[in-house]
Amino acid sequence: MISGSAAIKFEWAMLGLTVPFVLLRLYSRCWITRNASSSDIVVVATWLLFAIGTSEDHATYRLGLFRNHYSYTLDLLDVFEDKVALVKILKISFTNTIPYYGTLWGIKLSLLLLYYKLIPESIPILRIALHTTSFVCATSFLVVICMNMFWCLPVSRNWSIDKSHACFAYASFQPYFTSAAFHILTELMLLILPFPLLKVLNLTHRKRIEVGALFALGGLCIIFTIARVIEIGRAANVATVAVWSTVEQATGIVVVCAPALRGLNSQPILQSQVDLESANHQSIHGQGWWTAGRVTPKRRDSGGAHEILPKSFLRFSNSHQPADAAWEALPDKQTSSEVDVSHHVLSPDIDLSSSASCEELKITKPDLAAQRRPT
Repeated sequence: MISGSAAIKFEWAMLGLTVPFVLLRLYSRCWITRNASSSDIVVVATWLLFAIGTSEDHATYRLGLFRNHYSYTLDLLDVFEDKVALVKILKISFTNTIPYYGTLWGIKLSLLLLYYKLIPESIPILRIALHTTSFVCATSFLVVICMNMFWCLPVSRNWSIDKSHACFAYASFQPYFTSAAFHILTELMLLILPFPLLKVLNLTHRKRIEVGALFALGGLCIIFTIARVIEIGRAANVATVAVWSTVEQATGIVVVCAPALRGLNSQPILQSQVDLESANHQSIHGQGWWTAGRVTPKRRDSGGAHEILPKSFLRFSNSHQPADAAWEALPDKQTSSEVDVSHHVLSPDIDLSSSASCEELKITKPDLAAQRRPT
């Protein structure tokens, strides 16, 4: 049996263990790779919820909850002598369900944001599975929070010291095991989801080991969840529940931070490089037969509409096709009398490298009526 003082020290130790992982993730993403995104905000918010939950456990420890091997049952109302402190403990324990489940589902949200970057739209089955997983995670979170907050009505019953009227929503059978079932289900869905993608990736042996270790940590999270459910079903001892819950949350935070740590082996990217790449690749998202996945945006300047095309497309223009035939192959074509390219031929000195900016080259359909010579 774990003592109360040992349990609370273990909680703070695990919280401290996650700090370097979160900081290294932020350092790697914000400074080295300069690829920070909303998932980093989610990770920081998740860690803050973890810290809030640990602080609340420490507050209940100072009020005496972790002593004498107390359990989350109604018998606590009989054996706890200081009734004023007991009311405070019950109120803190009731509100502690929000940071606890917020941490668990924050970890899921961070993984989902990562999957949305990894799984391309060109694999529709996986994208549908990803959307389904996101829907299940969002729905389950709402169900879990509502059940743990409003199972006992009025809500004040959660900190009532009258045993005939008291009710602990977070320790009741239906809310607890429903929450555990949703948690395990969504963890399994998140663990299985990327496996089909790994089959099509050409990974080196080292990267396969790294990915395998990451999935092993994800499997440990599920094992810790099952162990916590079994332990609470056996005794529901406050100190034991705190230890298993802390391990579960800390392991999840380490798992979501681990993928970003690979960037620590890279050289920092200068901000000027980031700005240049951002300017040159404003439209890298999309599908197009002529750009191998790069679709350029349509701009409107004074005088008419035109398409901004990457230089790689001008190889098509160098095939000496008639201007009308070349124009008919373009999407969203519009008439314009700005530029006459019917007789333009590319110079062999033009750089066709993909690193050049597509902003330099413009092509519009010539207005043949304007060019027609009077007879």
